Amino acid sequence: MDDQHKQFLKIANEVIALTNEKTITRPQLLLALGKFLDYAMYHFESEEGYFKQFDCPQPEHVKAHDAFRERYKKLFEKVETCPEDKVGENVEEAIDLAGNWALKHILFMDKEYTKCFNEHGLK
Repeated sequence: MDDQHKQFLKIANEVIALTNEKTITRPQLLLALGKFLDYAMYHFESEEGYFKQFDCPQPEHVKAHDAFRERYKKLFEKVETCPEDKVGENVEEAIDLAGNWALKHILFMDKEYTKCFNEHGLK
């Protein structure tokens, strides 16, 4: 899980790096969001699978994942449908999701399952 968290944050940093761009195109932002979302889904599925496998119920954790999925879906749809000259206005929300949300989730919420996972030999 630690390796997944490192990769998750690496991809989040790629989204954050978009702030260095003078102009951000729809394809650039959608590519970054898609890559981050794909990895987030993979990571969430891994965690949720281990919750079941190790009998570590984490209903609030899964709710947080579901809320993220919904928020990300709405952002992705907004970027897909907004006028081209408004694409850059969505970068701040993308950074909030990719950076702030992911970091807080990993540092705080993911710590709640650490003991259970470690007891089953997973780090």
